[in-house]
Amino acid sequence: MEIFLGALTVLLATSAGAAIVLFYGCMDERKNSMMLAFAAGVMAYSAVEMLAQAHQASGDVAVVGGLALGLICLMFVEKALPHIHMHITREEIKHSKKKALMIGGAIAIHNIPEGFAIAAAFAASNPLGWFVTTTMAIQDVPEGTLIAAPLACYGLGKRMAVFYGILSGVVEAAAAIIGYMFLSSFTGFVPLSLAFSAGAMAYVVLVELLPDALKKGYERAGAIAFAAGAAAAFGLASLFVV
Repeated sequence: MEIFLGALTVLLATSAGAAIVLFYGCMDERKNSMMLAFAAGVMAYSAVEMLAQAHQASGDVAVVGGLALGLICLMFVEKALPHIHMHITREEIKHSKKKALMIGGAIAIHNIPEGFAIAAAFAASNPLGWFVTTTMAIQDVPEGTLIAAPLACYGLGKRMAVFYGILSGVVEAAAAIIGYMFLSSFTGFVPLSLAFSAGAMAYVVLVELLPDALKKGYERAGAIAFAAGAAAAFGLASLFVV
């Protein structure tokens, strides 16, 4: 029941973020950068917390191995699967098949690892599970907007853009449930899975989010938003006593 509630939480958060596009349409670059930076701060602290839990449960080998595996896996997936970066591209995508591949790639790259992180956290403990779920939900609101907004501005209508934003939440929720079902049967993989998820999240933060968040002219605002996101995640960690 806990994992289903967690999956529903992130689905609703992503859907709410995507729905914002119906009212506000395109995002300006400053708001876009700050939202990316805040999401990066939340995700970065979550990754650190998951690494700490993995180390406590299994030691150095699982942490280093899982972290490296997560980073490498996301790197190869990103190179193999075409996708839209989660920022305003200012380029209309006209070819329908290319559009579908890029949208699908964006959804898969960012949301399957996040869903698996929730699964690994709940498999470790309910407090850690709810901490990771809550931090994911916080960053899923801007993430839903940042998936839908570029699509609405450059190639799709608002309703279809919101649909793809909601679909990203469905993918994350499904990955959380399927991942938890696997890990509940193979509990020995939980520490490695925590470290793997942390590595995947670290890759998203360092390669996908921060380069777009800290664009020239928005570095200071992005740094403040990143720190605010990390501070929010720290407060939640204290609340859930993970």
